[in-house]
Amino acid sequence: MRFVEMVRGIGLGGVGLVCTLAALICLFLDPHAALMGWLAAAVFLQAVPFGALVLLAVMRLAHGKWETDLRGATEAAAGVWFLSALTFIPVLVGSGFIFEGGPWGGIVPFVAGTILWFIMLAAIARSQVGGRCSKGASVIALIVLVLGGSLLAVDWFMSLEVEFQTSGYTLQVLLLEICVAYLAILLLRLTRRPEPQYTGALGAVLLLCLMLWFLFQFLPHLLIWADILPDSAGWYAVRAEGIWVWIVAAIGILGIGPMLALLLPQVRRSPRALALAGFPALVGKGLEFVWFAVPGNGLPALLAYLFALCGFGCFAASYLAPGTAWYLPKGKAAV
Repeated sequence: MRFVEMVRGIGLGGVGLVCTLAALICLFLDPHAALMGWLAAAVFLQAVPFGALVLLAVMRLAHGKWETDLRGATEAAAGVWFLSALTFIPVLVGSGFIFEGGPWGGIVPFVAGTILWFIMLAAIARSQVGGRCSKGASVIALIVLVLGGSLLAVDWFMSLEVEFQTSGYTLQVLLLEICVAYLAILLLRLTRRPEPQYTGALGAVLLLCLMLWFLFQFLPHLLIWADILPDSAGWYAVRAEGIWVWIVAAIGILGIGPMLALLLPQVRRSPRALALAGFPALVGKGLEFVWFAVPGNGLPALLAYLFALCGFGCFAASYLAPGTAWYLPKGKAAV
C-alpha cells in the first residue's frame, strides 16, 4: 500500500473515531435525546447492507445490464452488516432511555429481535454474496428481508410515539432504506475505476427508486391530513414547526430535483451527471432519517445524529474502499 493511501485510510478512521466519541459524549449528557439521534444514524447505516442484500437477491432472480456494473459494489456493501451491528450496541444497552415505558413489545423482545435481525443479515449475506445460491434461496431471502424489515421499522421508529399509527409507514421506511442503499452503492461504483459500461441502466434504476420513494412518502401524508387517520396527524404537526419546515423543504428539493433531472436521458447516461444527481439525493435521505426520529428531542439528538452519522460514514467508507483512489467520474455519455 502506498504511503498516501495509508494516510488516507488512517485519516478516515481517525475522523470516524473522533466523531463517534463526540456522539458518545452526547449520550452521557442527555441519554434519551442523544440516543434518538444515535438510533436514526444506526438505522441509516443499517439500510446499506439491508438494501444491498435485497439488490443481490433481485439480481439472482432478474438478471440485467445493471448487475454487470453493480454486483461487486453491492457485495461489498452487504459486508457492512457487521459494522452496522456494532452501532446498535448503545441502542440495545440504552433502550430503556429511548422508549418511555419500553417499546410496544417490551425491552426483551426488542433486544432479541434486533440481535436476530443481524444474525439473519449475516446468514443471508453468506448465501447471496458470490451469486452461487439457488433462486429458491433468493426468494426466501427477499421474503425474510421484507417481513423482518417491516417489523423492525415498527420497533425502531413507529413505536417511539404510540399514538402514531399508519399501515403505510413500514413501506415508507423500507423504500427509504432501499434508496439509501442503492445511492450509496451507485456512488461507490461511480467513483471507482473502471467506469460503468451501462450507465443508462444504472440511472434508470435510480429514477425508479426515487419515483417509488416519492409515491410512498406523499400518500401517507395525504391520508392523514384528509382526516382518514386523524389521531396520527399530531406526528406530522410536530414536524411542521420551526426548523422542521425547512428540513421538509430540503428533503423535497433534494429528492424531487434529482428525480426530475433523471428524466433526461443525458443525465442518466453520464457518469458525472449521475453522481451529481445521486449525492444530493443521498443527503436528502439522511435528512429524512432526522425527520423521522429527532423532532421534539432538541439539539442533543441532532448533534448525536450528525456526529454518529459522520463517524459511521467514515468507518464504512474506509471498509468499502481500502487503499482505493476516489475520482470524479467523467461527463461523457454511456449506454
